[in-house]
Amino acid sequence: MSDTAPISLDKAITTGLSEVTLSRTLELFAAHLASGSDRLLNFRGDLAERYNYDKIKPTMTPARAQGNVVFIEATSHKTGETGHYQIMANQWKLLEVLARLS
Repeated sequence: MSDTAPISLDKAITTGLSEVTLSRTLELFAAHLASGSDRLLNFRGDLAERYNYDKIKPTMTPARAQGNVVFIEATSHKTGETGHYQIMANQWKLLEVLARLS
């Protein structure tokens, strides 16, 4: 599933994104990968119900960006399906999932 083709951003949340959130998210996710962490990522609190309180496990591929949207490849904890998910580092330097893009 890892490829360089553009990902559809139809389901992405774009409100509140900026170059600051972009760089902070990319840096934090790179550190997450470098640490070898196998920690699951949660959907942001206000979005969790929409995704049935699913969690995702990132694959060991770097994050990608289109504009100020950062996305990763990850596997759903509930369904076992791998897809692309939008992530963002919040103000507490925690990674949150915003949307399933594919």
